[in-house]
Amino acid sequence: MARKKKAEEHENLERWMVSYADFVTLLFAFFTCLYAISNIDAQKMGQMVASMKVSFGGQVFDGASRTISLDERGGGAGAAGLSEMLVNPEFDTEENGRSKTRNPQTRKILSGEADMGRFKRTIEGLLREEIKNNQVRVYLERRGVVISLGENGNFDSGSDVIRPDGIATLDTIATSLAAYGNHIRVEGHADSVPINTPRFPSNWHLSSARATTVISRMVNNFGMSPELMSALGYGEHHPIASNDTPEGRARNRRVDIIVLDPSFATVEPL
Repeated sequence: MARKKKAEEHENLERWMVSYADFVTLLFAFFTCLYAISNIDAQKMGQMVASMKVSFGGQVFDGASRTISLDERGGGAGAAGLSEMLVNPEFDTEENGRSKTRNPQTRKILSGEADMGRFKRTIEGLLREEIKNNQVRVYLERRGVVISLGENGNFDSGSDVIRPDGIATLDTIATSLAAYGNHIRVEGHADSVPINTPRFPSNWHLSSARATTVISRMVNNFGMSPELMSALGYGEHHPIASNDTPEGRARNRRVDIIVLDPSFATVEPL
């Protein structure tokens, strides 16, 4: 008996729906990713970008990235951890979560006008809004880069407690500094208006306390080397403007973070 010839298969005219369904699925995944990115923690992302920018010497990521500590309580490797892991193969973390380097001497040292100028421009890019709002001033001196934190936006009047906005600013600076091995000097300054409170009997006490508060956060939260840092209080005795006007007094109430050039670190008191 002759075998029946198989019926010819009909062409499937609906195969296009498979490709269309795949396309719709990809679109859904794409917009889901966009939504997720739009809700990312911008501060944490800014920290990563700033750390990478510092590690690559400011040659990439030229946007004005913002940084704060990843852990508001100070735990975790934080900004210093990311920055150190990118530039220092000997980076490690302590059991309590703070970051440290086994050999701080391996970190890059900014030296000379070219290095200091590049670092100054990096800080200016990171703190563009604060500089615009007269909360921060950055300038270059023979002894190094001076990052001047004004009282406005960083401290309440007569207090050594850093304001929330000031914490974000300081963490940005500390993230950038953690990759380098320069000596850092923190100077507290006040205006000529006397202060006499149970906590601060004089401007000496207030200016010293503010400098110590800044340096403590940089060391405790960002693993910066204490042996490379010093804190000083000058009271009202090193003004940069006249104390006869409110504007001048406001400029004098400041904390200066000085990144010392190695040639001056040997002669400047630490």
